[in-house]
Amino acid sequence: MACNKQNTPGIIKYPFWRMTYENPKAVYACVNLGEAAAPSEIKDRSICVDGDIRETLIVLGKLHR
Repeated sequence: MACNKQNTPGIIKYPFWRMTYENPKAVYACVNLGEAAAPSEIKDRSICVDGDIRETLIVLGKLHR
């Protein structure tokens, strides 16, 4: 079975984008190497990190200490 790399991530992201859009207190966060983005409708309530999640978590862990 072929995997559509463009569609599968969307199936996961769209519900979170919608929930963030519908809830004014929500913040959308994503860490994705090369594809960290959010729709313009929720851009002001989004945290997008264009990077490797492992490296990002290591850096955040060091900041937390």
